[in-house]
Amino acid sequence: MVALYAQALHGFNPALPLDRATMLARTTIREADRQGLDARLLVALIAVESSWHERAISSAGARGLGQLMPATAAELRVDPDDPANNIAGAARHLRGLLDRYAALDRTDQYLDALAAYNAGAGAVARYGGVPPYRQTRAYVRRVISLWRRLSGDGR
Repeated sequence: MVALYAQALHGFNPALPLDRATMLARTTIREADRQGLDARLLVALIAVESSWHERAISSAGARGLGQLMPATAAELRVDPDDPANNIAGAARHLRGLLDRYAALDRTDQYLDALAAYNAGAGAVARYGGVPPYRQTRAYVRRVISLWRRLSGDGR
């Protein structure tokens, strides 16, 4: 299973050496398991966030694979520049957001959690769900679509 994940990571970032992709795949599976997440969802989220580029930095200052903002990384007590820490932080952050929206039906829970990962929980609260921001709506669609493809669902 790790080899399949490593191949997927290498596919998202062809510059990623296969041995490094294998280590990142192991870390992703382990952290997803720790947080009770589908590892394919975590792979999809990171693929959309950074295309599996370990040193990615956004114009807003988000860092690393999971594109953690400095305040979020500090709150999670992870080093956003350490790939394993970043994956662990991304998994914990996503788990926290899923828990935050656990009272919703499963579809809305995941949509709101992904929207909050991208735009912040305040924006989701302000709009009562996925905010009308074009970038956030596209982000949520991309993560869900990629998760479905990784899960073998052709939709």
